Amino acid sequence: MSQDLQDYLFDLQGYLILQNALSEADLGAINSWIDAHWEYVENPWETDTPENRRIPRWLGNVETHTYNVENGVNFQNIIEGGDVFQKLIDHPAWIHLVQKYIHSEVNGLSIHENFLNVRGKGGFIHIHCGGHVPLSYLTFRQENTGEWMVGQINVLMALNDIGPGDGAPVLVPSSHKCTEIHPRLEQDGKGLVYDGITGKPAGTAIATKEIYLKAGDVVMFTDAITHGSAERTNPGYRRSIVYRYSPRYVRERFDYPHSAALLERLTPAQRKIIQPMTPRRPPEVG
Repeated sequence: MSQDLQDYLFDLQGYLILQNALSEADLGAINSWIDAHWEYVENPWETDTPENRRIPRWLGNVETHTYNVENGVNFQNIIEGGDVFQKLIDHPAWIHLVQKYIHSEVNGLSIHENFLNVRGKGGFIHIHCGGHVPLSYLTFRQENTGEWMVGQINVLMALNDIGPGDGAPVLVPSSHKCTEIHPRLEQDGKGLVYDGITGKPAGTAIATKEIYLKAGDVVMFTDAITHGSAERTNPGYRRSIVYRYSPRYVRERFDYPHSAALLERLTPAQRKIIQPMTPRRPPEVG
């Protein structure tokens, strides 16, 4: 696909599918990491508190997390999980597109959130976002002069095949430019960011499209598009990774301090994304 056609489709639809983005070797390394830490999929929370609350567990600098229990288990800050996750920071399959659409020459580039998700039968994500939402990171502009300004781009990587019944990501194509409120996101005449009311999977909402992917494929979409995921009805687990790119002014979502070991391993280009604004400190006083 030519760059002009990619630009047209991303502007029109709000998403692109990049086939065979991840190599077989990288897929194998990532899935081996999941298998080696399967205990954390089955038992992601510390539950020995008096209130029986879900307390995250830690694998070094990677934290178990969920927004809602039906979302499955997120391994947040997965870039700390090993070299293969570091490699994804500026992966050649998508980094040039992310840089172009965020306009990193002017806005810089950062990763707002990075996580690996494992979701079993019955899991899903509610519908959220859309062009009606006035949030800065949901900005989407294209000035027809090559001057893009997209506030956030999600890169969702399929680690196994995602087809019908597998809990596919769902999008409402072109909704990033729609100022009308999606019916599932309207309450008392006002637009919501997130459907926390109906409790229904995003795939049951009107105008949604399931995005089917083969292992190694990527769907890259503006966070401004109305999206979520269908319910997984098949046995087994959906495995995916999401890296969310933003201008450098958007901070890391959960304020994870990056380990010295990670920062030392990063290439200069990767470090500029992970630490786009280097802390300024006064000179040490002897």
